[in-house]
Amino acid sequence: MVVCGRAGGGSLVGMTRTQVDEAGTPVDEAAGFAAVRVRGLRRSYGDVVALDGVDLDFGAGTFTAVMGPSGSGKSTLLQCAAGLDRPSGGTVCVDGVELGGMSERRLTLLRRERIGFVFQAFNLLPSLTAAQNVALPLRLAGRRPSRGAVRQALARVGLAERAGHRPAQLSGGQQQRVALARALITRPAVLFGDEPTGALDTTTSREVLGLLRELVDREGQTTVMVTHDPVAASYADRVVFLVDGRVHGELARPSAEAVAARMAGLERGAGVLEQAAGSVAC
Repeated sequence: MVVCGRAGGGSLVGMTRTQVDEAGTPVDEAAGFAAVRVRGLRRSYGDVVALDGVDLDFGAGTFTAVMGPSGSGKSTLLQCAAGLDRPSGGTVCVDGVELGGMSERRLTLLRRERIGFVFQAFNLLPSLTAAQNVALPLRLAGRRPSRGAVRQALARVGLAERAGHRPAQLSGGQQQRVALARALITRPAVLFGDEPTGALDTTTSREVLGLLRELVDREGQTTVMVTHDPVAASYADRVVFLVDGRVHGELARPSAEAVAARMAGLERGAGVLEQAAGSVAC
């Protein structure tokens, strides 16, 4: 097992340039531990390059949103950073441990203990109660979950009184909260979310986003979330933008309006490049 070092250069979140907020003001961030660090990250699928040399740090106790046009590589970045997919090149460190070279068994153990993941689809087992779904990661790890630990996990997401309900008896927002409690039951170093509010209505989405924000502020839960929604991104401490598998800037203390404007510019740029490529092909 290779142990990674701390973030250097006095930068919390591993930027090659000074981080600025939406007004262009430099943001002074204290040096700290990078809960997730990727260096030179590449991922190819045949001739398709999904990630092309990504360098990023995600500081411990911070909330980062990852955005980009369709096909920019944001979900691939999340999956590689979470150990769900193996990169074609580069390194990934999670909670000080480098994932490269780990066997599947050791990687599975690390994911169980240090990584939480929430998907757009809730992925709850319909025959199990909320409490049983939350306890599942511990049971899979061969650990006997205590009722108190499970109830505490549900209480963290405001569902202590729904422990005995099955998914069909819960609303979409409640189901996603159960999925969130399940991801948090092992007290992970990092919580990853791939469009966690994509299947929810606007009101319920904001409730779940508020909960994610509260977990960061109250408990220091490092969170990395892929989203296409500028309002969802505005709950984060910063937004990282990807285009064609490369980092294409970032925004600190984002507002929904600033994120939407940045995304509009990136999508216009991507459209121009596609038109140019089509003209060359013709």
